[in-house]
Amino acid sequence: MSKRKKQFLIVAGIILLIALTVLICYFLFSKKENRNLQYDDNATVGILPGVDVEKRRKELQDALDRSMIAFSINTSPVFLNGTSKGNLLIENPGNNAKLLKVRITIDGTEEEVYASNYLKPGTYIESVALDKVLEKGTYDATAYFQAYDETNGEYIGQTGAQITITVQN
Repeated sequence: MSKRKKQFLIVAGIILLIALTVLICYFLFSKKENRNLQYDDNATVGILPGVDVEKRRKELQDALDRSMIAFSINTSPVFLNGTSKGNLLIENPGNNAKLLKVRITIDGTEEEVYASNYLKPGTYIESVALDKVLEKGTYDATAYFQAYDETNGEYIGQTGAQITITVQN
């Protein structure tokens, strides 16, 4: 094979490689628009005339605040033994504006080992003994935070956090 033919094949191979790279990038990174969407011709971009933007923003923020549950907990509390207090460090932050009740259950058995009463916003429980005596060991558990309206006590919702309880003796 001649030197000129080899150079031609190398250049052609490089061009083909570049073209394939460009083609692959195009398909991977280009937006795929849904061409079946039919937009209403009567729609106008913007906010309805006469709407108080600040009032709308406050209403949306209030709805968002109501739907979110803020909390804090130690994800790896340690208990000296099955009857001692442990460092749960449960907190209902002051900006939460919800009452919280906390339930802790052991994963797998769903056995409840702790339940709090209502916690007002801006309060915390530093350490507490579990309601059920646990043997020495490590336990995967879930802390469920149930939220209630601060003014009328109405149930809002629940969220949870995975924790690992360690009983040393």
